[in-house]
Amino acid sequence: MQKTIWTKAVLFIGILGLLGCDNELDVAADWKEIAIVYGAINPSVDKNYVRIQRAYLDENTSALAFSRLKDSLYFDTLIVYVDEFQNGQFTQRMELSKVDGNLIGIPKDTGVFYSDENILYELDADLKASLFATDWSYRLTVQNPKNGYVATATATSLGDIQARSPISPTGGSVYISANQNHVVPVIFQEGKHARAYRVAMNVVIEETKISNPSEKEIKNLEWVMINSGETRELRGFNDANYKVLSAGFFAMLKSRLDIDETVERRLVSYDLVFYGISDDFNTFLSVLQPSTTIVQKKPEFTNVDNGLGIFTSRNITIFDNRTFNATILPQVQSSLITAELGFVK
Repeated sequence: MQKTIWTKAVLFIGILGLLGCDNELDVAADWKEIAIVYGAINPSVDKNYVRIQRAYLDENTSALAFSRLKDSLYFDTLIVYVDEFQNGQFTQRMELSKVDGNLIGIPKDTGVFYSDENILYELDADLKASLFATDWSYRLTVQNPKNGYVATATATSLGDIQARSPISPTGGSVYISANQNHVVPVIFQEGKHARAYRVAMNVVIEETKISNPSEKEIKNLEWVMINSGETRELRGFNDANYKVLSAGFFAMLKSRLDIDETVERRLVSYDLVFYGISDDFNTFLSVLQPSTTIVQKKPEFTNVDNGLGIFTSRNITIFDNRTFNATILPQVQSSLITAELGFVK
């Protein structure tokens, strides 16, 4: 009997103890400085830009409430630099300067996040493309001098492509036919360290009001000829050979332009652009693709040490301001897909 009473007493005290416990769940970890880095160096441009923001979380307030606060998104003071290496040997250090992208033609989209400024870090230096026997790599360092926080990431520069068809540095033009089975050959030598290529034609079209010929509008349309064409290996110098159906050009015009009997349209010019991206950049983009399975949680991908995001490389080759082949306009005018779009000479 005595044992039974003591057993009940112990159970009762235990229940009281459980009822007295703090049942609040702490879902927010202790505060920690974390930089979020997004940058893709490109040796084919004069200036490169890196976006650096800070991660934030408050256990008592919605994250949305902080999204419009500059201090929540950006560091007030950072030291940012890139070290250059040739085949692993240090060659030089390059400082990045803080700029407002809104003021230099790189505006930030308006939305839920603070957009009065688009703070970027500008690398105003000539970067080098990797060659057959020479690799150029660039290590980014982000340092907060106020608390000693440091994040780093490294990217190896991509080599240049050598385009052979349909155009090349020595000339050539894209021939497009309304024949349903006609193909445009796209041939180029892959750049070193490139994992995937995207090839696109940026088409410039002029629209003129028939009732008022002085009223004109320029439109820029994109025909994606090759999307995420993966290379066979990262060492480069293999020949990539694609056959792109001309029908895609006509379908693009049809989908992007409305039938409008009040305007005349003219094919002005085009740029042919080869976008090469690195292996980790390709992986990063693949991770961002919408899930096609029941599992909707996305895996995380980052190559930033002590931070989040990606610092990677690309190489963009542009054959700009090219004139359309004289045979293309008659094809556009006679095709059942585009005949009603009002293209004239």
